[in-house]
Amino acid sequence: MRAKETSMIISLNKRYVFVHIHKCAGTSIEVALAKSLKHNDIVLGSTKSGEKYQEFFKRSIGLNKHSTALEARGFLGEAMYAKFFKFAFVRHPIDRLHSLYSYALKLAHDAELTDDERRNFDANGQWPDRPPFRYKAVAAALESKSFSDFALHPLTWADAGAQPQWQSVCNAQGELIVDFVGKVESIEQDFTQICEKLEVTVPLEVRNSSHEKKSSHELSSLALSTVQDRFARDFSLFGYSAE
Repeated sequence: MRAKETSMIISLNKRYVFVHIHKCAGTSIEVALAKSLKHNDIVLGSTKSGEKYQEFFKRSIGLNKHSTALEARGFLGEAMYAKFFKFAFVRHPIDRLHSLYSYALKLAHDAELTDDERRNFDANGQWPDRPPFRYKAVAAALESKSFSDFALHPLTWADAGAQPQWQSVCNAQGELIVDFVGKVESIEQDFTQICEKLEVTVPLEVRNSSHEKKSSHELSSLALSTVQDRFARDFSLFGYSAE
């Protein structure tokens, strides 16, 4: 899903890279850090200027708001990347997947189908080719009766928002190439550490929040095993329990 809350910051002044992973409180972090950015820092998404210039950056430097740490390293070069402080935030895989499910339903509810689109869907089962209905997670959510169904829907796993978190912060061998990985579950403490490292003082306001904890028991046994398999490396690399 190409949601606006996913993006990246490359600060040439403070020498840091923030990799924004889908549904991991990135909007809150980016909006907070934006207060300390200078005119030649790069923001891809989230802020008004970030949204405005993201197509320019995509064409000129090959980065977009979905870019990974590996792609940022390719842009900066090995030597420069090594000098930057690189960080990201992750979230319990089950909570993150449920957040995607809730967000997809909200997008669909806010948009609604027109009468013609509803008749067309009833006739051929096809969603209209427009946002948000063309997003795979939205179609999956609308076609699911529950969170378990969503976790088993093939379109869910074709959506960018459901891709494993490790892919955003690791190299092809699955090795971390960022310096700090914070957790949504401890966002205030972890963000404080980041501010100390960057020598900035900015308030953190929670945006697009979805704090409810989702137990694995809310998933059927098949859905749980699917999530465990899909996010196996996330569970182990970031120290989350699959139960």
